[in-house]
Amino acid sequence: MLEIVDLHKRYELKTGRPVEVLKGIDLTVPDGSITAVVGPSGAGKSTLSRCISLLEMPSSGQILVDGRNLSELSGRALRDSRRSIGTIFQHSALLRRITVAENVALPLRNLGVEHGEMEARVAELLERVDLLHKADAYPGQLSGGQAQRVGIARALALRPRILLSDESTSGLDPRSTHQILRLLTELRADLGVSIVLITHEMEAVRAAADEVAFLDHGRIAEHGRVADLIGRGDSPAAGQLLPVHPVERVPGVRTVLRVSLGSVPVDPAWFGDLARAVSAGVSLLGGTLEDHGTRPLGRLVIGLDTDDQRQVAAAVAVLDAAGLRVIVEGGADVPVRGRPADADLTREVAGVAA
Repeated sequence: MLEIVDLHKRYELKTGRPVEVLKGIDLTVPDGSITAVVGPSGAGKSTLSRCISLLEMPSSGQILVDGRNLSELSGRALRDSRRSIGTIFQHSALLRRITVAENVALPLRNLGVEHGEMEARVAELLERVDLLHKADAYPGQLSGGQAQRVGIARALALRPRILLSDESTSGLDPRSTHQILRLLTELRADLGVSIVLITHEMEAVRAAADEVAFLDHGRIAEHGRVADLIGRGDSPAAGQLLPVHPVERVPGVRTVLRVSLGSVPVDPAWFGDLARAVSAGVSLLGGTLEDHGTRPLGRLVIGLDTDDQRQVAAAVAVLDAAGLRVIVEGGADVPVRGRPADADLTREVAGVAA
């Protein structure tokens, strides 16, 4: 388990003025789980990554792996403890003049592992990432996705307890990204490693992460399970995790319901029940739905052709009973920016979770 406790990191500018980049980070990544860390440029993601990997030491605070405080160590003890953290870099960072097998073997060779044992371990790792047939190839002969999988194999060479994935899918095509994320989730399940997924790609967060922490100006602004945050209609993180495809101003719509489907199981009859509970017109204005394990996640915009408080209350009661979060907005011909929803999405919503 990785625990980050009250982590601060300060730098001193050339002018002598101190700058605090990380301002008291508290974060726990349990064994066998994936926690994503996201945030805008300048939020502190790269600094946090370097502190977790101990490439930089925190100014104060603790980084604990299985209860041992690595941030207090130095010298040989620090070098030994770094083995418990494997890092997957953004562009794989493979040495181009040596083969794939030799790249994977580097951490083992530096540790002085016996040749036969080293060869067996390299073959095992390359087979795990489905690249044993590329053992004698050079990095320049690999695709971007293949190079990242070799980087993952190298990061696993010393059997780390923590795997730090630092923008490892950035710049990859969708198929390669899917392969990398699937591999990370398999490693989480098979090896029980704790994975920190530092990324700016919300699709990667939804596809692989159990929890997500949003960094903002060196602090964690929001943290929680991915499904829970999406299910909270009032969460600023929800709009980033799963943006709603909005629609243009719709004539006749007098009330807008912004509905969130999160971690709570949803009664599949909710959309039909809503239409029956309100005598005025009910229309699906837009939204986004995705499968997430055993249930869908989604954020939807529903229009009611009424602002009568009794009918609005009846609609909200139906949605509450179905386990949905709802935020009510009003106003004649309510403007909801963007493009109209299509019929396919309407049919999908009507049958969601069926």
